[in-house]
Amino acid sequence: MAARCAARHVLGGACHGRNGCGRGSIRRHGLTVALARGAARGQTGAGGNWGTAMETRLELGARQTRALAMTSQLRQAIGFLRLGNQQLSDHLAALAHANPHLALTPSPRITTAQNWLDQFLAAPPAGATRVAPPTGGDSAAPGDAVEQAAAPERGLVEHVMAQLGYLVRDHADRPLAEAFVEALEPSGWLGSTVDQIAIRCGSSVDRAERVLAQLQQAEPAGLFARSLRECLRLQALDQGLLSADFARLLDNLPLLAQGDLAALAARCAVAPERLADMLRALRAMNPKPGASLGDAPQPITEPDLIVRREGGRWTVELNRSTLPAIELRDSAEGGSDDLLRDARWLLRAVARRNATTLRIAREVLRRQEGFLALGPAQLLPLTTTEVADSTGFHPSTISRVTTGLLVATPRATLHFRDFFSAALPARGQGAPVATQRVLHEMRALIAAEDRANPLSDDDIARHFQAAGVMLARRTVAKYRAALGIAGSAARRKR
Repeated sequence: MAARCAARHVLGGACHGRNGCGRGSIRRHGLTVALARGAARGQTGAGGNWGTAMETRLELGARQTRALAMTSQLRQAIGFLRLGNQQLSDHLAALAHANPHLALTPSPRITTAQNWLDQFLAAPPAGATRVAPPTGGDSAAPGDAVEQAAAPERGLVEHVMAQLGYLVRDHADRPLAEAFVEALEPSGWLGSTVDQIAIRCGSSVDRAERVLAQLQQAEPAGLFARSLRECLRLQALDQGLLSADFARLLDNLPLLAQGDLAALAARCAVAPERLADMLRALRAMNPKPGASLGDAPQPITEPDLIVRREGGRWTVELNRSTLPAIELRDSAEGGSDDLLRDARWLLRAVARRNATTLRIAREVLRRQEGFLALGPAQLLPLTTTEVADSTGFHPSTISRVTTGLLVATPRATLHFRDFFSAALPARGQGAPVATQRVLHEMRALIAAEDRANPLSDDDIARHFQAAGVMLARRTVAKYRAALGIAGSAARRKR
């Protein structure tokens, strides 16, 4: 019996003294802590009590446990959640190169209205050739062309700065004008909002709008546009084409994207022949007028998700134009059973990644419909934990999916993280307010202030406290610094 007990103790079992060995054992994490008990009453204690001596030692034991093994496939599936569509597409291309059972087919690029219009505008009408803007005036001497060819090509910024002297004649407006030039994207579009530039320069929004209107007279036409519609409108105005019919065409570009020419003609109140003429003129325009001005080509980041308003509700879908179609080949030269299993698993993993992304996106958009419709002023507090509770996913999964993805909305293309915001407490029983909403209102408040008497941090704190948002002066200073806005003393000097 003693031998059986000894075996149990050595192998990590526990007899708990039931077999008369006089000792028990407690197992923890594969180690045995043995208790040696006195053999007779009163051995070490008084009054007939048991005396107990504790002996602690480590023994090697074996036991079965259940645990989740982090296999390479599981790690890869989790990694898929972090990838944007373009990154995933590149990763799939590398895997398909090494696995003959996988075949990738690029998806059509025409998915969003923007993509469709880009392709429509990129193709010149039949029998027409798009002419680059002239580099010299009518009086240019024949030798000028040689000098221009030998000279280094000017970039977009240099090209616009050369025109600044006659575009913006008020010297006091030059800082604003230069800030707008710095905000130009390679396409020639404006990369910052007027509010942001006004705050950066300590100017009113009205004054910034006036300077922007002057800059929009720059050549080539279409520079400093804030949207495709505005870019085309500036070019139509420059070419004398901006009739009421053409303005209605620009107001209804989504119908053009859908290819519904009959509805477009009806909306523009023109005959099909007139619509065809306007479309030819539209196709001859340049949606990215800055791209031809010598700057190095810049990569264009396409959105991963597309949000639309359809039938009175918001819908979201993956931007399939950035994801290839994956085909499984059961038999392939150089294939094997292992590679075929890997290919099948990959298809399932990508499908799960896409389904997870859409499920999370739908929940986030359901909670932020006001933000989609009306902008940052209607952003609600939202955390990854709240979305996790609603969807059943772990908060880390929500974080992986929402980090790095771009979402195209009717208002703008946003980072998925822009839909999340911490909460600031409100007075009494009032609902908490999103931090990003407060930042947006603070930016607008400072942009509209009296330049001769700018708002102090205390003034701003009192403004929000009066509206029920509990905001301390120190918090105002921190948020103001995060927005890149100087203090009131520095703003007064400007």
